[in-house]
Amino acid sequence: MRAVSVFLAIILVTATVAGAVPVASIGDAQTSGKSISQINQEGSGPILSTLGISPVEVQRSALQTTYVELGRGLEFASIATETRIQTETTLNRIQSASTPSVRQQRLLQALSETEQRIVILRSQQRTQISAYGDENVTTEEFLARLAAIDTESRALIARLSRLESAANSIDGFSIPASRFETLRIELRTLTSPVRKHATEVITGTTERSRFVIQSGPQSVVVGTLINDAYVREAYRGRLRGTNVGTELNITTPTNVTTEAYPTITSLRRERAVTAPEGPITRVRINHDRGRLVSFIHTSNTRIFKEIQHRPLAQTSTRRSLSAVKDGLRLTAHPTYPGGPVRFQLNSTATEQPVDAPLTLGPPSGESTIVGETGSDGSLWTLAPDGTYQVTAIDRNSVVLVSIDPSFPPLIYGAVGNSTRENSTETGVNDAGSNVRVSGGDS
Repeated sequence: MRAVSVFLAIILVTATVAGAVPVASIGDAQTSGKSISQINQEGSGPILSTLGISPVEVQRSALQTTYVELGRGLEFASIATETRIQTETTLNRIQSASTPSVRQQRLLQALSETEQRIVILRSQQRTQISAYGDENVTTEEFLARLAAIDTESRALIARLSRLESAANSIDGFSIPASRFETLRIELRTLTSPVRKHATEVITGTTERSRFVIQSGPQSVVVGTLINDAYVREAYRGRLRGTNVGTELNITTPTNVTTEAYPTITSLRRERAVTAPEGPITRVRINHDRGRLVSFIHTSNTRIFKEIQHRPLAQTSTRRSLSAVKDGLRLTAHPTYPGGPVRFQLNSTATEQPVDAPLTLGPPSGESTIVGETGSDGSLWTLAPDGTYQVTAIDRNSVVLVSIDPSFPPLIYGAVGNSTRENSTETGVNDAGSNVRVSGGDS
């Protein structure tokens, strides 16, 4: 099996959702002809739950293929370079202070300025999410602006490490390590491997790639395929609380993730908690089917951001659907809207895999080539919101499967309401308490 790595055409498939709730099962294949048949198959296992936007709150969604853009690539390089120069200038100014007292004052000022910049970046993200939901920016522009925020946030994380080292080098002076850790966690809520991948695509560091984007009130979900893995970021601003309320301890954040992700908890190999006593706590879980990083706000003990990394080889699918026509069998193995979907193409005469291009698009709408099945007859790609159809064309043979997305396996539905009943996770088993406190990167 292989993920989409080469696209045969420029792809831009946009599916706009305005308060529509997807149905809960895969639809019948929309095909015609005497030689057509349909075969339903059971899924390969439970679908792991995710943080996401309830279908009733999705304002806009799209599939977007991003390419190298020299102009935006130079902009990203400029952001990173400018931030590094500012960091060096700030550190030189601190080190050149005439007295330890002045050095301390300048260091505190630099830390305060970094805090102010984080506030600005959070405001910029809110503005961009709102603008995208209101259709004031294109999907391409929105993804690039999220990537730009990621670029600067990573540069500021590096600055914080330099400032912390400078503070520790001043005799008789110290700044609580928790203050630096709190700022680093805040910055990491503005970064993700998905955004970094978008930066790498736009700057030409890696090949073009396809992204799925959803937006809702103060919320965004972005996913992509990276190195045979599905990587997804979800941010729900409405689940962020204020800085007053419940204070987390070492056990509370693990309880929160256990409740939200029972199957992931049962599959875990290692769990790390960062800043358990801060305003935002991060819990990272390495498990048998991937990796989860969740961010919990102390005021309401709700998960407001997550990053999930799922190797495609360990990705479970829902009930599958096959269609047979013209000597071809095309089988769809979906997960959920915006998630990965695998297609398998075989010859009905020999059962051998068939290498052929696949097109994807809305029913009765324009379809676009998303890749080829290859020598193993298999192709992973990203599923859009709403009903879509996939067509395989091998010489004069054509077979088509139409799919209605099932309800996404969300840990929370509409804000303030739990949708555990919608989760497909099973098998809660929180055996052991292998929790370690970590200050490392995600």
